[in-house]
Amino acid sequence: MGSIWVKEFTGGLDTRRMPETASGAVLIKATNGHINRGGEFEKRAAFVQEYALPAGTIGLGYDKNGVFVFGHQAAPAGLPVGVSYQRLQHPDGTTALVRVPSFDLYGGKIYAVGEFADGSLYHFYDGVRVTDFNDGRARASFRVTDGSVQPATRAVGSFEVTGGSSGVGNQITTITIDGVAIISGTISFGASTADTASAIVSAINSHTSSPDYTASANGQTVTVTAAATGPTINGKAIIVTTGGNVTVGNSHVMAGGADTTASSLASLTVDGVALIAAPVNWGSSNSATASAIAVAVNAYSSTPDYTATAVDDQVNIIAAAAGTTANGKVVAFGLANGLTVTPASGLTMAGGTATTLVPGSFVKTIGSRMHCVSGPNEHFSGIKQPTKWTTDTTGAGFIDMSTQASGAEVLTSLANYQKYVAVFAERVVQIWLFDSDPNNNSQIQVLNNTGTASPRSVTQFGDNDLFYCDESGLRSLRARDSSNAAATTDIGVPVDTLIVEKLRGLTAEERNRVTGLIEPRDGRFWLVMKDVIFVFSYFPGSKISAWSTYEPGFYIDEAVVFRRRVYVRSGDDIYVYGGLDTEFAFDATEAEAWLPYLDGGQPARTKDFNGMDAAVEGEWRVGVALRPTTEGVEDNGPVVYETTYGRERIPITGSSTHISVRFKTVGAGPATLSAAVIHFEGDDNAD
Repeated sequence: MGSIWVKEFTGGLDTRRMPETASGAVLIKATNGHINRGGEFEKRAAFVQEYALPAGTIGLGYDKNGVFVFGHQAAPAGLPVGVSYQRLQHPDGTTALVRVPSFDLYGGKIYAVGEFADGSLYHFYDGVRVTDFNDGRARASFRVTDGSVQPATRAVGSFEVTGGSSGVGNQITTITIDGVAIISGTISFGASTADTASAIVSAINSHTSSPDYTASANGQTVTVTAAATGPTINGKAIIVTTGGNVTVGNSHVMAGGADTTASSLASLTVDGVALIAAPVNWGSSNSATASAIAVAVNAYSSTPDYTATAVDDQVNIIAAAAGTTANGKVVAFGLANGLTVTPASGLTMAGGTATTLVPGSFVKTIGSRMHCVSGPNEHFSGIKQPTKWTTDTTGAGFIDMSTQASGAEVLTSLANYQKYVAVFAERVVQIWLFDSDPNNNSQIQVLNNTGTASPRSVTQFGDNDLFYCDESGLRSLRARDSSNAAATTDIGVPVDTLIVEKLRGLTAEERNRVTGLIEPRDGRFWLVMKDVIFVFSYFPGSKISAWSTYEPGFYIDEAVVFRRRVYVRSGDDIYVYGGLDTEFAFDATEAEAWLPYLDGGQPARTKDFNGMDAAVEGEWRVGVALRPTTEGVEDNGPVVYETTYGRERIPITGSSTHISVRFKTVGAGPATLSAAVIHFEGDDNAD
């Protein structure tokens, strides 16, 4: 009798190795649960819907008193008790607020960035616009109003069997298209022209040619269709030769074949300067096409340069630099295959004004000042003056980070890093010392080939770490030795394959919403990515460094931590992890823990598995998979609700070199999986 004893799950979810070569202390699937301080897999708490918001609010924030939502109009009726509202108004008083890309608290009050429907950004402190920043970039807006994708079609031709009679020599001798025979032999005239047409169809459909064809009949008419789509066969005649008294007529050449055609924006220019590198094809809707156009503009570098945003079906073209230079420049479209926009002509850039400070989209309270990033510039406010940013204010100023390191032309985020500030771009991180006297500011270090395009993912973890979402996965910025020099570490390596796969499926806007936070109850790090949360459990005293995932069952638009609870917004609903009661709430969410394919120390030896034991709390359904090559195939077993040591074993029947045991929770309430022992016939080898 042999056994495989899995004592703990301290390695958590690990995708670095094949399931059949991973160690017994890790999991190949760890969903809707996490690793606790004892190395056990524990079901997560519920996401409890606590608030239903009225239509017309944006974002999610908090101050010292409670959680907030935002909007550009007066506070809407029906706002639930426990949620406050802050109005952020565009200077024109009417343009809609569409997003709050960043906020922080200064002096217990909200300092927020508002993004509006015209693509403009403005800063607000306690709901009042910060006038030192002015979005003086010229802009123009248009809407995508129609378009489509026409599927590819096949060329079609026809002819009629117009006469003939049964008898020797009365026949269809050959049928060719462009010299290619589409029947194998002669076809004798049947009882009628219709019967003969039907025989021709059978002959064409049973013959394989290159290119190939199919046929159908309607009475005496034979319709021939190309097997392949496209225009290649268009214009080719169907040549039918006959013998005896058989006649054919009313022949129509092959026609109607076409490739897939999509409506597209063939070109987009401002004052003759191209803003896109290639045509942008119609998406699934007007809004999807608008988003694709914005992505194309932002991916292309022109001189002068422009950026774009998309709000529903509206595209905003924005000059990269503030000033009046772009005012009056004509925006021109090349529209193809039925794409329509409005206005289609007469659109010009406007609204550019002379300004020294263009607001950025990310802000952070650091020391006694507010900081923000805008293009290549890192701005800092006056000391204890969060609304004063011009250099005539003591302590205020900015640094053009692109003059300090290549790759810093567009900054994305910043955060405290020990006694310094880490300034992020997509592919470079700079470490800076900021002094109360701007003349004493100094660059400490530059880290190339790392960074983030997800500003909210940058999260302080412990005293010396910054976590952030890089294109290669989750990275950590931490001191590498006693010198406190920063180095990147691969904290996310066990789940990087999953994070990278998820990133590739996100739009630019969804990447901007990727959020990092620390769940306050147990200090776990969360990386929130749309409908998946990657969870890092770190308890160094127990030597636990383990990943898992939560699947909340909805898209998360915003996430914040307030008073030891995580609040998330999805549409017009606010959920609280664990609920607002003193004790965490649990629901019937199914947590899953899959052990890797274990081999008992003998991977090439077939074993007869005959049972297992488990240490559990709560109800768990046990499943077994025996073939690493068919990972998704498993046999469901019984439900266990308590530890089985000293009791009847959980039955297992099967032979294989490897075994993967899967545990899934059943019903509501908490549940914990602590250990498992798998029994088989053979030598005793502990895993």
